[in-house]
Amino acid sequence: MKSQLAICFLFYALITSGQDTLTAAQKGPTTLEEYNYLTKGYHIQVESGLDMKKGYRLDSLGSYVIGDYNFYVLKLVREANQELAGTLIIREGRVSGEKQYAAIPVDNSDLMKLHEADISKWPKYTLVDYCQLLALYTSEYVMSAHLRSKD
Repeated sequence: MKSQLAICFLFYALITSGQDTLTAAQKGPTTLEEYNYLTKGYHIQVESGLDMKKGYRLDSLGSYVIGDYNFYVLKLVREANQELAGTLIIREGRVSGEKQYAAIPVDNSDLMKLHEADISKWPKYTLVDYCQLLALYTSEYVMSAHLRSKD
């Protein structure tokens, strides 16, 4: 279990260091308010039919089917300066329909610890799927960056 989490956190480092094409000087860290929106507020917004959080947009980064789950990866963007505020991972059971939300913060070690604590509460078998998701996403990100650099 600990080795699986260690592998996941390696992927987190790759993802959070390369979540967007903006330079580090242009990025601000994820705030607690943004983290709470991704982990709790987004779900409430969708279930209640509310409007998107003012000043932000969510862009899809893809969807993946792993085991009995659909995973959706979305990025929260601050519209004022096109900054990445964080990444939302939605895990949805294909049979049960149960959903869980995780947020990967940008450049905020305190929130990364909170993220680690949040996902460590997920069932153990789910963490394996989550690690697979991060591996798939990271490999796609690296490949797309490699292809862009050849253009």
